[in-house]
Amino acid sequence: MALWGNAPPEPRTRDANYPTLLFSWWCTIFAACIILFRCFGRKVRTDILFREDKIILWSLIPLFIRMALVHVILIYGTNNVDPTGLDATQIYHRSIGARLVLAARIFYAML
Repeated sequence: MALWGNAPPEPRTRDANYPTLLFSWWCTIFAACIILFRCFGRKVRTDILFREDKIILWSLIPLFIRMALVHVILIYGTNNVDPTGLDATQIYHRSIGARLVLAARIFYAML
C-alpha cells in the first residue's frame, strides 16, 4: 500500500469549515493586536518608531490580504475533491479557490 492514498478527499461543507475560518480570523486579529500594541508601546516610551517598527506595521497589509484570500478559499473550497455530484457553479467556485491558494501563499511569504 502506498504512503498516500489515490482517492481525492470528500468535499467539505461550509459548515465544516466555519471553525477553521473563525480560528484563522482570531489568530490574524490577535497577531495584529500584538503588533499594534508593541508599536504603540514603543511610541509612548521613546516617542519615535524605529525602522523595524515601521516594517512590522507595513506587514499588516499582507497579513490581512492573506487572511481575506484564505476566507474566500475556505468558503469556496478547492479543486482537490472528487467532482462527482457537484454542479457547474460549485466547480467554478472551487477552481477560483484553488487559484487563490497560490496568491495566499505568496502573501504568506511576503509576511
